[in-house]
Amino acid sequence: MNNAYVRELLADHSSNPRNYGTLPDPDIAERVDNPQCVGPTHPEGDWISVSLTVSDEEPRVIESVRFEGAGCTLSQAATSLLTQQMEGTELQEIRSWDREFIEQQVGIDLTPARLQCAELVVRAVRQGDFNE
Repeated sequence: MNNAYVRELLADHSSNPRNYGTLPDPDIAERVDNPQCVGPTHPEGDWISVSLTVSDEEPRVIESVRFEGAGCTLSQAATSLLTQQMEGTELQEIRSWDREFIEQQVGIDLTPARLQCAELVVRAVRQGDFNE
């Protein structure tokens, strides 16, 4: 992917995140932090809080997703991009998303430190308890 396009895409998703906000009565609500990524706008590190509603039938499918957060451009942009992929996707599939899938979505190769920024929302979904 073109580097200028990727930078523009990530900047746009960071400045204008999709699926930003909260859901009333979510089936899953989880907050995760990445204290290793600190900067002037996020001195405590990256964080995101995700809320999801999930279908009643098996296999469980994400019906709605919203997030709030603060942090580096990559953490917020990746969360925005990945939440767009979540609606209509099986919960178990999302929990299996790996580095390769995340790199495809953000359009760049990720060092281990940058992967921690980009995978916050996937970590939240993996850690979140499903309230049936």
